[in-house]
Amino acid sequence: MNRLIIGMDGGGTKTRVVVKERLNGETLFDKNFGMSNYNNIGVEGLRPVFSEIYESLVSYFGERIQNAILVLGSAGVDRPKDIDIYLNALKESGFTCQLEVVNDAEIALVGGNGDRKDALMIAGTGSIVMGVDSKGNTIRSGGWGGLISDEGGGFQIGLLAIAAVMNEYDKVIAPTSFTEKLLAHFKLDSPEDFMDLLYLEDTIPVDKVASCTPIVLEAWVKGDDAARTIVEGELDKLVRLVIGISRQMGSINFRLSVAGSLLTKSAEYFDTLKDKLSVALPQVELSAPLYDPVFGAIIIGEKYK
Repeated sequence: MNRLIIGMDGGGTKTRVVVKERLNGETLFDKNFGMSNYNNIGVEGLRPVFSEIYESLVSYFGERIQNAILVLGSAGVDRPKDIDIYLNALKESGFTCQLEVVNDAEIALVGGNGDRKDALMIAGTGSIVMGVDSKGNTIRSGGWGGLISDEGGGFQIGLLAIAAVMNEYDKVIAPTSFTEKLLAHFKLDSPEDFMDLLYLEDTIPVDKVASCTPIVLEAWVKGDDAARTIVEGELDKLVRLVIGISRQMGSINFRLSVAGSLLTKSAEYFDTLKDKLSVALPQVELSAPLYDPVFGAIIIGEKYK
């Protein structure tokens, strides 16, 4: 009997778990559990989630779990310390099988391109471009957080939209079509109330600011000048990140898979980026992912069999 491969995509909102014997085989298990990013729920929050996953898998597969290969891709896995935190939490939750922990961008890259090759752009709340160079090294461009980077992500778009509302309020720019919608979205009476939203918390309200992105994208599609300046400016920055990864890879000819809500849920955002890239780097193939990130974890697991 073949070894089971357990793929886990541990995100900030949910953890998707898929079990197969091989990538092209039957999907034996596919279920979502709670979030498992320790940056969101703390180290102590991992064990309850992993314990629930372990119990579900044991009740479904029994003893076969002991000989399985588990590959977890999770956000915030950047250092050996992070890997140890997840490995310990998995072991404390009952897992005794072979365990591998990688960054969630790694499983998205592998799933998106079918193997550990080429490049990946993620644009959701934040952004990053990752690639694999000719020596097999993982390289990156961007993704240094909302204060200095995360170009083309929802936080930057939302932040610039709020800035545009303040500029309109100060009569610096002409009225935008999204001002009232943004105030309603954040339940504010006046643009001045954005000061409370942005500055009263101890941490930067990244997710909250990013939540207004669909409003800005809608205004952009409808031709709003301020929205066009914001969105197309951020898309130009994303193109520059791809140019950076191209220089690091030493190649102008590679597949660039995409992940993240901005690129997978907004056809206009994806298509405009594709148009801009075709001018700057015509041989780069911007593509929808071949597989979901969780199947990237399965592909990685297959290599350990």
